[in-house]
Amino acid sequence: MRVTRRVPLLGGLCLAGCAALAPVDVEVTTAVLDRVPADVPRAPRRPETLLVYPLEAADRIDTRRMAYTLRPHHFAYYARNEWAESPARMLQPLLVRTLEATGRFATVVTPPASGAHYGLRADLEELVQDFGQVPPVLHLSLRLRLVDERSNRTLAVRELEVREPLQQQTPYAGVVAANAALDRALRDAAVFVLEAARRTP
Repeated sequence: MRVTRRVPLLGGLCLAGCAALAPVDVEVTTAVLDRVPADVPRAPRRPETLLVYPLEAADRIDTRRMAYTLRPHHFAYYARNEWAESPARMLQPLLVRTLEATGRFATVVTPPASGAHYGLRADLEELVQDFGQVPPVLHLSLRLRLVDERSNRTLAVRELEVREPLQQQTPYAGVVAANAALDRALRDAAVFVLEAARRTP
């Protein structure tokens, strides 16, 4: 889903008395991450609570600005395309919905809830449209850590790396690929949580 809004830009020219130019409207297109997997793995329900913490994000992607790269060691942002919210903020409710759909937990909650049996912490390490290869790809990287909330003991850690091809070399194609990559990553996250919880007495 995309929403287009107009951002006024002010400019001026110092010609014949430095007369100011009128504001110029520049279209800025916003996009969302809103896709969850349809084929979420399921497990028998147990009377346990899972606490999903807000995602942490690497500094360069902890922003609404939409990132891309053209070559190794290069990183930039689109001028007229951005996320509706920071990707990390959009990801947390999607992660909650995915884990609820597994049926494994009596409740899946977010802070400030407390008293949970398990805690899931996630780091968004990469979300970038990579045009430095053919075909271009969307690169998504997540680091997951499942914790026993009662003892604060780490039960399992998993690194998820997803590369999704872009169908066109456009920002919107990158948004479509980001949602497709997210679908795969959320399903893998559900598998990880179910496996780790199953191994816990």
